[in-house]
Order: sequence, then C-alpha cells, then structure tokens
Amino acid sequence: MNSPIGGTAFGAFDGDKLVGFGVLAHMIRGYDNDSLKIDLMYVTREYRRKGIGSLIMESLSTVAIEKGAKHLYISSTETESAVKFYTSHGSAITSEIDLELFEKEPNDIHMIKKL
Repeated sequence: MNSPIGGTAFGAFDGDKLVGFGVLAHMIRGYDNDSLKIDLMYVTREYRRKGIGSLIMESLSTVAIEKGAKHLYISSTETESAVKFYTSHGSAITSEIDLELFEKEPNDIHMIKKL
C-alpha cells in the first residue's frame, strides 16, 4: 500500500525569495497504473512568463520518467491561465478522470500529459 507521505518538490528562488514551486506525488495512479500526479504547481504572478513554470514542469517530468511513469496526471484549477499553461506543455483534458481526485476538487480540470 502506498503511503500518503512522500514525493518530489522543486523550488525556484530569486535570492532567498521562493517565487515558484512544483510537487510530484509518489503514488502511482491511472487505469494502467502508469501515471504520477502533479500535486502542486505555482509561480508568483510577477515571475510568470519567464520560463520558471516550464523549468519546473520539465523537472517534474524528468523525475516521473525516472520513476517509471508514462503520464503525468494533472488536476488543475479551472483558471484559463492554468489550463493554457498545461496544454502548452503537452497536456490534454482526459476522459479517464481519477474519481478520488474529482471528489476532492470537482471543479478542477483533469488533464494527462504523455511523457
């Protein structure tokens, strides 16, 4: 059984100020047990569109591949900017929604990124 504790986190800093972060959960998900979830991802507004989110996404993807995942599962806030960010990085809305995550955040947009 997977423990709810664990994962991998990356932070982006401007000096000692945290300006962005991403967290990859460690629990395998998906119908084929080949997906890892992006648990959290955020870049401070004034630091957006500078490539920070792209670097974090790339880092999370690399770790997921190293752990044997074939997909990233994303339960994104429904904001247009978040959905556009993920789709611009190869994610697409999925019809195979993770019911556990849907129950927690029914308004989220559920996406998959092939690795």
